[in-house]
Amino acid sequence: MKNEVVYCVVLCYYCTISGTPWLKTCKRSDPNLSKCLNDMFVRMFPQLAKGIPEANISPFEPLYLDSVSVSKGSGPITLTGSFINLTVVGPSNATPTFTNIDIRNKTMHSGIFLPLLDIKARYNLKGNILVLPLVGHGMSDLKLIKVDTKVLSDLSFPKIEGREILQIDHMNVNFKVGGMRVNLRNLFNGNEVLGQTLNNFLNQNSNDIITDLSESIGQSLGEILKELMNEVFSKIPTDLWLLHDDEKSSPEEQVS
Repeated sequence: MKNEVVYCVVLCYYCTISGTPWLKTCKRSDPNLSKCLNDMFVRMFPQLAKGIPEANISPFEPLYLDSVSVSKGSGPITLTGSFINLTVVGPSNATPTFTNIDIRNKTMHSGIFLPLLDIKARYNLKGNILVLPLVGHGMSDLKLIKVDTKVLSDLSFPKIEGREILQIDHMNVNFKVGGMRVNLRNLFNGNEVLGQTLNNFLNQNSNDIITDLSESIGQSLGEILKELMNEVFSKIPTDLWLLHDDEKSSPEEQVS
């Protein structure tokens, strides 16, 4: 009797997922596989932002990052320190721009465009920004505008309870930013005149500064995005959306 109950629960779970409008079935042998997957991700992303109850997936906005370390020891920008307890708002407006998957080599290259990322965090920084010194610790507000992200993922296809899933083993994130607005509070031990001068300077030279910080931010975004996407993929077996040629998309057949 217990096994029958478990079977019914699992069957209902996968039937519910398979009937959702954002889930699209793609064949691995389809020459247009990458386009098929990108179409599915376009449908899926707005749902991920607010959560997918039928798949027991929690909302991913806001994103939370423990820390982003900053270490730049040479050149016009020298800076050491960190941002901690970051809260990131804006992923709900993300749009997948392309998806290129290579099943044989187990890699996926994808693009994501975000109109705005609003980041709040505590900071502790010391160094020089071009011609000005920077010393301070406190709260910070950072807005990244028109973020064009490129993501390269290494994949594997393990099985959970006999069903194959897609798993991201490593994710490398690179991005370009159209603009940046920053406000670092409590610079120079609270000297408002010097603090405002430096904040204005940071905003006027935002392109150079974000280039130097992009590697650290990209690494942290890669870790959190990998964790989020693996949570999603672990609950959606590939026989529901990324089919082998001999598979059908019927959840009743697959669960049995």
